[in-house]
Amino acid sequence: MDAIRARIDALPAELAPLADVARGLLDRPGEVSADGVLRLGHRPWVAPENYAVTLYPGLSTDALTRYAGRFGLDVPAVYGRVLAAVNGAFLFGMGLAGVPGSMLGSPPLLDRTRLQCHDLGGTATLSAGEYRKLPAGAFAFGWRHYSFRENVGYFVVGDRILCLRKSGRVVGEWGGFADFLRDELPASAALDEKLHPSGSGAS
Repeated sequence: MDAIRARIDALPAELAPLADVARGLLDRPGEVSADGVLRLGHRPWVAPENYAVTLYPGLSTDALTRYAGRFGLDVPAVYGRVLAAVNGAFLFGMGLAGVPGSMLGSPPLLDRTRLQCHDLGGTATLSAGEYRKLPAGAFAFGWRHYSFRENVGYFVVGDRILCLRKSGRVVGEWGGFADFLRDELPASAALDEKLHPSGSGAS
């Protein structure tokens, strides 16, 4: 438990709302895997190995530079700072993309034998095809459930963070990552509770 608390306390100010949510899950079953993945808030009523929050260990600057160069990605500084602390995450019904370890190999491959973070390059490519009227220079970094039938995407555009529906409609806009998380984490948790009620067979 001390190691888990230390990991949470070490998160930077930009991720303070995430740290607060993580601390709120410490009274529920959690674990740190051998490869450093932090899982909090076990939810067996969703799936046997499902957790409310899954955080991957931070990514080194060198690894991000190699990955971005290999796939031609221009990762915004604000998201580079996030990746240095948390290299991808699953947060209730919300996902933040990162760099799977297997994609740093030669050749880069997606290892589907274990749950890794969503691939940042794949997220960018998929979003470019799925979202209409994307602002110029929009960089996709994640998504969340928006309704029972729809997901929305997260993008860095200049110095702003936008939440977009696939139609291109902006449904959220923030000037920093902390403000973004402060709004989106509770929204994600609330919808996730509707989709997977905690009373439905919880043990």
